[in-house]
Amino acid sequence: MRSCSGNKSITFLAASLLAAASLPACSGGGGSSRSEVAIQFMAVHAGAEVTCDTPIAGMGTDGATTVGMGDLRFFVSNVRLFDAAGQEIPSELIANDFQYTDETGSVALVDLTGNASGFCTDSAIAFSEGTARVNNQVVLDAQSSDVASIRFDIGVPQALMKNVLSTYSAEDAPSPMGELHWSWAGAYRNFVLNFTVQDANGAPGEGYVHVGSRDCGGNGVVALTDRDACGRLNTPQVELAHFNPTTDTVAVDVGELLHGLSFVTTLYDSEPPFNPIGQGVGAACHSAPVSAQPDCGPVFANLGVDASNGLSSASLNRVFSSN
Repeated sequence: MRSCSGNKSITFLAASLLAAASLPACSGGGGSSRSEVAIQFMAVHAGAEVTCDTPIAGMGTDGATTVGMGDLRFFVSNVRLFDAAGQEIPSELIANDFQYTDETGSVALVDLTGNASGFCTDSAIAFSEGTARVNNQVVLDAQSSDVASIRFDIGVPQALMKNVLSTYSAEDAPSPMGELHWSWAGAYRNFVLNFTVQDANGAPGEGYVHVGSRDCGGNGVVALTDRDACGRLNTPQVELAHFNPTTDTVAVDVGELLHGLSFVTTLYDSEPPFNPIGQGVGAACHSAPVSAQPDCGPVFANLGVDASNGLSSASLNRVFSSN
């Protein structure tokens, strides 16, 4: 009969391994812990929070214009976290109804307005796009919560955009990718602000700031069918050197975004072919060349984007800051 004495060392080793596995990892050892990091956003003007119910006075080159925020939404991507030593903290977006991830990348939608009150209701402006749901944060799974600075882009990554538009329709696009496209399969708007305008004499108007990728392919075809990236990305970059997610909030300054606008714009007929019919109260930037839409000049400059080529610089972005 075979002796079992030769297996004693193996049995002892197995028991030791099981015991070690049951012990908590030492902080200085090889174990790693994960943390959920939430980056909060809010709309502000002159340092104070603004909502659907806040008239924003003192606007315009004359300082006598008032605007009302009707719809403020934007995509956030390429989020990077850094510790106090400047070392990047590995992290990734957590998939949910406002955050989409696939094999090509990930993106989050921030929506700081609803559609239930004030300037956000459907009747406030002619082309109201606001949705009932809101989301003021981007949530990441990170290797550490000791965050001291952050970087991110305002927009949809090009590879992810190409994959979504070629795979889905507007009706079956995964949340939140069914929102903020120019028209389905025509690329995405990275940042949208729709708002009411009232001049010094009480005359009403409307404003539309839509910053998105352009030169993404021929008319009537799916964007990026024949290329990997749009000709003008128009993706603002943000870098906040001193940012602690547990105490700080990313402020989106509506006043800084609209700084330099006169709130006098070309008005168009409401029926095709939408011919110009004169000048009136309002603002319009749909990421067209500045020669066609002068309001895009200051808006793009305020976001740190070169309107002529769509390239961005975080150091020139005056709209996003730490609060």
